[in-house]
Amino acid sequence: MKTIKPMPQTNSHRAQGPYVDLALHTIGWKAFQDMAAQVCEERLKTRVTIHHEAKDGGQDAVFLIPASTKKVTPSGTVQVKFSSDPKGSLTLSNLTPELVKLRELVTAGEAESYVVVTNMSVSAPQAKLIRDKLREYGVRKPEVWGKQQITQTIRESAKLRALVPQVYGLGDLTTILDVRAIEQTRVRTH
Repeated sequence: MKTIKPMPQTNSHRAQGPYVDLALHTIGWKAFQDMAAQVCEERLKTRVTIHHEAKDGGQDAVFLIPASTKKVTPSGTVQVKFSSDPKGSLTLSNLTPELVKLRELVTAGEAESYVVVTNMSVSAPQAKLIRDKLREYGVRKPEVWGKQQITQTIRESAKLRALVPQVYGLGDLTTILDVRAIEQTRVRTH
């Protein structure tokens, strides 16, 4: 009697959790700043302008906020905090250098909204401390987005998922592409 060997599986579907680490700490500060601007555009649904990194005046990027009155359209500020430490966590002390410039931005109408974007983890208590501190400085709409928020936004956006492997070299296509899209492509080509 001949032993039959089982055929190797060709379908390699893997279960994926809701959070896949994209190793954001590996891409460098400038690439992360550019990615943060794209993530902000996607989440805020408005154009985001990036400034020269050495002369940003406390604004890594700026976005326009729809005006409630026709007097002037206020703008918001995006502040990017990058760390090459894969286990890094954002704390209020990381923003201390930015607070000096923040009052001027608020006075000038440039920081009604202030979004801190980081590739570090952010705990809920730290995010609250940061938002409270930003409000003390006059920010009306403070937000803090950590690496989990960035990763979730990328996973929810086909546009951003396409940029991640091509532009930033993060992740591999099996974790970025939607399995349903792969299946649809297979059905269409057979």
